[in-house]
Amino acid sequence: MNRRTLLGVATGVGTATLAGCLGTLSEATESNGADDRSDRSDDHAAAESGETGDGTDGVDVIVRNDGSEPRTVDVSIRRNGEDVLDRTETIPDADVLEVTLHEAGSYEVSVETDAGRTEAAVTKPTDCEDARTEITLTDHGVESTNASVC
Repeated sequence: MNRRTLLGVATGVGTATLAGCLGTLSEATESNGADDRSDRSDDHAAAESGETGDGTDGVDVIVRNDGSEPRTVDVSIRRNGEDVLDRTETIPDADVLEVTLHEAGSYEVSVETDAGRTEAAVTKPTDCEDARTEITLTDHGVESTNASVC
């Protein structure tokens, strides 16, 4: 395992462990925020739904390609040992793949590219109205962030 992969896994697991309820999502992390990245998810990366829930907001898992080239990613999401999603998708540069998980509980998210694999623990708490996990693929590595609104 190289240092980038280890750092990506450690960051994702550490962030997921410490996430908790953080208040409001900052404008910088909202997908419709005032940043200069293009969000063409309607054109290229379809939003997927996990298991259906009770109609409340779910956890958004966003895989963002901030690299300068399209990236092929393998995305796997498991809950209670069962696959919720397992697919391969090519994400154009400056685009996203977004998955919404509606059922409360813990999920294991794995994203693998030609540069390596990153894993994150994602929790959809019953007492939070909105949550987001964003995995960003850059030309220099992988970043992972979590936020919740409770």
